[in-house]
Amino acid sequence: MTAVAARRVGYGLALAAALLFQILDVGYLAHFLLWTVLALPVVSLLLTLPLVFRCRGGLTAAAAGLERGKELRFRAEVRYRGFLPLPMARMRLRLTNEMTGEELFHQVTLSGVPGRGGGLHKWMAWDADHCGRVRCEIERLRVVDGLGLFALPIPRPQACAALALPRLLDLPLPPLLRGETEAAGPLKPRPGGGPGEDYDLRPYRAGDPVTTIHWKLSSKRDELVVRETLEPRQEGIALTFDHFGSWDEVDGVLDRLLTWSTALLKEGRSHTVAWLHPVTGELRRFLVADRRTQSRCLSAILSDPTPPNGRSIRTEKAGGKERQFHLLPNGEVAV
Repeated sequence: MTAVAARRVGYGLALAAALLFQILDVGYLAHFLLWTVLALPVVSLLLTLPLVFRCRGGLTAAAAGLERGKELRFRAEVRYRGFLPLPMARMRLRLTNEMTGEELFHQVTLSGVPGRGGGLHKWMAWDADHCGRVRCEIERLRVVDGLGLFALPIPRPQACAALALPRLLDLPLPPLLRGETEAAGPLKPRPGGGPGEDYDLRPYRAGDPVTTIHWKLSSKRDELVVRETLEPRQEGIALTFDHFGSWDEVDGVLDRLLTWSTALLKEGRSHTVAWLHPVTGELRRFLVADRRTQSRCLSAILSDPTPPNGRSIRTEKAGGKERQFHLLPNGEVAV
């Protein structure tokens, strides 16, 4: 039996006792007691309604993301402004790791005088033992009147989320992922120019630095010629992994994925991250060129479920012309 139901039963017993007293005694006290018991719910409801119209729920995450193994914290609150204390606000919260499917429920009760921010709040914690996008939502939000007889709904806020991120490991880039994996192909102009052994000659274009002009050859041709520095074309890289298996195995794969992706970005090398959606089999493919695109890719990875079994991307083409490197659960990289 809920608290509201218990209070309704108690009020019903009080009302029955007042009626019995009225039947047995027709004096002034019996009338006064009966009408007082009848009026109390109405008065309580009238005092609570202005608060209900002003109340709004709120949900925020303390941090957008933290490494797994740390504690994610969420703040649930009821915002309102008024001089009357809030009798009681009751909410049911659900926290879900969208990757692992783990769930945690909280029953929260708030009451009292609003603080400086104009509301009451409570913090909830999630021990992020595994990677994933942890979503926090309020399933039910009610304001209860002073007598506890009426539970009135108020607008629920939008859900919020925080990421339990993979760990950055102290691992060097494997030789396969370093610059040793050149692609055989023509040279390309180096952005910004600079010194170099390989270069090409072409006519001067407006905006070319004066330092790149080949003066000796220009004097012979009676036109300006510039020296354009060339560099080898680096082979495109696609990091792939399987989004299924045990949670510990997937955590380990994602740790190495984030570590090597970050190392590639530090070297100025963009790359592709690809996997198959574990349920639909759809190819999920993200170009990671900077921290912002890496964050978008991580959010998508941590939002997909992780079933025990699925179809491996090793049997598929990750798309594009990149060389595919598949991260295995045992710590190895397969080409």
